[in-house]
Amino acid sequence: MSALSSDPRHSLASLGVILVGAGSGTRLGAGIPKAFVELHGRTLIEFGISVVTSLPHSGHLAIVVPESRAAQTLALVDAIVPSGSAWSVSVVGGGRERHESVRFGLDALPDTVDTVLVHDAARPFASAALFERVTAEVQRTGASVVPALPVADTLKRVDDAGVVHETVDRAPLVAVQTPQGFPRELLATAHAARPDEHAAHPPTDDAEVVQRAGGQVRTVPGELRAHKLTTPDDLPLLEYFLAANIAGLEVEA
Repeated sequence: MSALSSDPRHSLASLGVILVGAGSGTRLGAGIPKAFVELHGRTLIEFGISVVTSLPHSGHLAIVVPESRAAQTLALVDAIVPSGSAWSVSVVGGGRERHESVRFGLDALPDTVDTVLVHDAARPFASAALFERVTAEVQRTGASVVPALPVADTLKRVDDAGVVHETVDRAPLVAVQTPQGFPRELLATAHAARPDEHAAHPPTDDAEVVQRAGGQVRTVPGELRAHKLTTPDDLPLLEYFLAANIAGLEVEA
């Protein structure tokens, strides 16, 4: 599907964000694409659109969704993004796999974009500060950058029967989140190569795609509120972060 754009005026954006919302969400069992699950009457994709277009500079947001949801998504963009926004937005159809969806999102970004963030719509409460932190580190270092949290729980390696075989040293381990940031050329080259695409263990995120292609990946501090909706057990956590957001806004008011 060709990209649908809500506003083509901003052609000089140097920052691009790909909001990935094309997944089916099988493990969630909601019966609809995960990005369109609602929390208190708002879809996850709406939260992502809102935070990206609130960033205090110009940019281009490419939203990747199932083709059947493209018109709905464009209507959401028109309702959320104010007239005269410094952000332009396009909506593109997703691919069969995540890497294909990200590539379609890359293709939808203007040629002027040199820094790209890739963000999961399933992480609706990642803060604007996290987006800014990742962007600044990419531009400072020229490397790929991922937000990461220390692993707090004790980790055990188990077999298929659930029997524990060893305790894993958690000191060098981190849990990685999105948005993940990249120099555009580096990300595009890595996705064009798609190393190990057909391997037994294909890459699970864009940072691993880049790393397998020989790129260096750095970390910045992540945040608990950037939690990902994967299974029904994640919903109470997201409800908590939503309530905290609402309470914070009320206090500010």
